[in-house]
Amino acid sequence: MKLLAIVGTNAPFSYNRFLAKFIAKRYGDKADIEVKEIDELKPFCRTDQPDEKTKQWIEDIKNADGIIVTTPEYDHSIPAALKSALEWLGSHAGPNVMKMKPAAVVGTSYGIQGSSRAQEDAREILLSPDMSANVLPGNEVLIGGAAGNFDKNTGELTNEGYVKQLDAMMENFINFVKQANK
Repeated sequence: MKLLAIVGTNAPFSYNRFLAKFIAKRYGDKADIEVKEIDELKPFCRTDQPDEKTKQWIEDIKNADGIIVTTPEYDHSIPAALKSALEWLGSHAGPNVMKMKPAAVVGTSYGIQGSSRAQEDAREILLSPDMSANVLPGNEVLIGGAAGNFDKNTGELTNEGYVKQLDAMMENFINFVKQANK
């Protein structure tokens, strides 16, 4: 099973990058999980054609069995770079790129709400008619206070409560992907 853990920001430093890498490392024995960056993608414009990096992004998503979006929260929403990256996967990319593709959304932020609004925005985008992704219901993992819950040197998630929530979500997501791809 091939999963992509998407770093939902183009920022050079991101706790969500730590989160994506933590997911890939911790659950790598249960699935092949590759961390995907969006920082070099061309900004979406409906009238433009994708460049080579963007074409590869679309192809990688198409070939994955499932995706995990890790998103920070910027002004109560997802970052513009993540919105743009997801827009390339909608109707512009052609049919069936995201249609019924298993997807999960997690995130961390500096604030106490753990990117809750951004995660809701990401789910709504993934469920939109142009995407029609198969989004894992429930299973919210809202990691607040990112700076105090990750080791800045190793990138490890150090809060055991959040690790247990993530363990449960990932177990559910892996089973969800298996069922969806039968």
